[in-house]
Amino acid sequence: MIFKNLMRRSVRSGLTLLGIAIGVAAVVALGAIAEGLTSNFAVAVGGGSNDLLITQAEAIDPALSSLDDTVGERLRTVPGVDRVEPGVYTWVSTPELPFFLLFGYEIGSAAMDHYRIVEGKPLSGPGQMVIGHRATESIDVAIGENLRIYGTPFRVVGIYETGQGIEESGGVLVLEDAQTAAQYERKVSLYEIGLRRGDDADATISRIESLDLDLKISKTSERETNQQYEQMLQGFAWGIAAIAIFIGGLGMMNSMVMSVLERTREIGTLRALGWSRWRVLRIILGESVALSALGGVVGIVLGFGLAKLAGTIPGAGALLTGVFTPDIFIQGMATALVLGLVGGVYPAWRAAGLRPVEALSYEGGAASDFKGGALSRFGNQSFRNLWRRRNRTLLAAAGIGIGVGTLVMLGGITAGLIGQMNNLAGSGSPGNITVMQRDVPDMSLSSVDENVVRQIQAMPQVESVSPMVLGVVLTPELPLFILHGLDPNSEAMDHYKLVAGRRVQRPSEIIIGSNAAESYKLELGDTLTLYNTRYKVVGIYETGVAWEEGGGILALRESQRILNRPRNVSFLFVNVKDPAMAEPVQDAINQRFPKVRASISSEFAQNTDDIASMQAAAGAIGMLALIVGGIVVANTMIMSIYERTREIGTLRALGWPGKRILSQIMQESLLLCLLSAGLGSVGAVLLLSGLSSIPMPGGAMLRPAWEPDTFVIAIGLALVLGLLGGFYPAWRASNLQPVEALRYE
Repeated sequence: MIFKNLMRRSVRSGLTLLGIAIGVAAVVALGAIAEGLTSNFAVAVGGGSNDLLITQAEAIDPALSSLDDTVGERLRTVPGVDRVEPGVYTWVSTPELPFFLLFGYEIGSAAMDHYRIVEGKPLSGPGQMVIGHRATESIDVAIGENLRIYGTPFRVVGIYETGQGIEESGGVLVLEDAQTAAQYERKVSLYEIGLRRGDDADATISRIESLDLDLKISKTSERETNQQYEQMLQGFAWGIAAIAIFIGGLGMMNSMVMSVLERTREIGTLRALGWSRWRVLRIILGESVALSALGGVVGIVLGFGLAKLAGTIPGAGALLTGVFTPDIFIQGMATALVLGLVGGVYPAWRAAGLRPVEALSYEGGAASDFKGGALSRFGNQSFRNLWRRRNRTLLAAAGIGIGVGTLVMLGGITAGLIGQMNNLAGSGSPGNITVMQRDVPDMSLSSVDENVVRQIQAMPQVESVSPMVLGVVLTPELPLFILHGLDPNSEAMDHYKLVAGRRVQRPSEIIIGSNAAESYKLELGDTLTLYNTRYKVVGIYETGVAWEEGGGILALRESQRILNRPRNVSFLFVNVKDPAMAEPVQDAINQRFPKVRASISSEFAQNTDDIASMQAAAGAIGMLALIVGGIVVANTMIMSIYERTREIGTLRALGWPGKRILSQIMQESLLLCLLSAGLGSVGAVLLLSGLSSIPMPGGAMLRPAWEPDTFVIAIGLALVLGLLGGFYPAWRASNLQPVEALRYE
């Protein structure tokens, strides 16, 4: 009986099922991709025959690890160590691959043997490169041709396979070439350790730890990513999936409410024949759960296919390769069943509470959810038609509003981050230029040689140059701490307005932002541990830029020391004497120093790969929300047509042409989406403004900036939803024949 009831309105059931399936597909696909990212990154380094992997302590990723090349000599003296192999691991950009993983090892090392050559020959000296099999799918380069990395050509001599997607989407250089490309002068990212046969790994780890070096040691057989990093990835995936889940849940509730309204007289008859409330509740709830279960199955299949499809995207497929575990499928099905229970409880309770006499006297589409009310006489006919079924309308509006609100929040966050980045260290004032490494895939990887600082400072139009080192600390005590390194006497320091204490005067001192002080409960005189070094808090500053107020400032040389970046900085903030000469100076820097990119500071963020990636992700998330919202629109309007079939037949019998009916339904669809867009936009502004004010680690990073374009785009897309979602129901209504419609039960 449950399935017969669902098939009686196959179109409505199908649309509801599709909405649930998309939510479940998001859970499965994004969960698999997040699992793939964590597992792939875990084996992307140390995947060879060595036993231990050593990186810098507190580095959130091996690409951000930096170790002195003299550490290797000390490691070789540890009993039980057979071989010590230094390696470089970094991300670079190419025109074809925005994220190209670059490895560097010594020729003949066990780590180098991990990359099995399937075409061409292995590396035999500097100036050569072997690239992964998957990289050849995106990069148009053949053996014997050159591939440029940051302007330096490397001759491709071979193609390798490892069986690991991320590794096969990168390339391998000899160690010295990789150090040059990563600007790791006398530095490496990691050491791989091979143990003597028969020696105990745990005992050797204990001996290495006794060296009192700033190291993180793990077994390559048990290599895991940073737990917080993994949680961030999984949280991000669930956050995206939750959008589709919420909208799908509202669509489910809307559909079941309509089912109850449509069958009110039928339910009244059953109650009059002796059906108990529990039996009515059980049948309605059973329909909801059955529909959700079917949606879950479809969603799992769809999510599996989407994850597989994402893994084939040229250039980014290796990063998006999904790893499927039983837990992911269980989570997907559990999500569907919970949607069915939550979405069906209210309609089932409402159906069970119907009294036989009232239900048998129900007049279908002629009745409304509530009687009277001022709004029932407000507005045009389209508004009054929507308000006749205000429960259904409000549920649909909530679903569409979530989609619109998601777009607005993502737009606000992106605009806010752009503004914060453009004003980093106060560089956003007129006449300022920001310089960073060219074509680096992530701002945190930017590395500029200090020789460039001196040469830019010597340019006649330049008044001052303020170098900065940027680092990220991710520990249980400091979930997200942005570390800045600045010369205490640089002009950039004037940007940091002290509200308590004084500036840094010694390497052992730090000043922190007001948001960091609030989030981590720090006061003047407290100590803060970074990279196993204790620093005394001597000042608290404010800048109005959440990016900066969420971290702290060390002296430039001290930050270079603990981040292992001597003679290198992340950014240069160039102050030009005459603001009118800013663009000519920018052009001169770009021409003279091909390894860096200079931007007018007010346009700096827009030129970074970070923001481009964020905008692409925001667009994809927004489209996911709007697709599910479009299904809700179509479902809602189809429900309206079913409910008002006899009414439409009466209008047709009174002479209304089909075009007028179509226009009426389309107006209702557009009005529903417009109202939803307004509610969603207001809700997004209030929610995000509230979240950004919460004193939590990273909360201030959500500080939005509201631009008119954000709202125009969101509302425009909502109206497009109204057109697309309303067209089929409107066309169907306009083609109803009066005789058939008047006989509709």
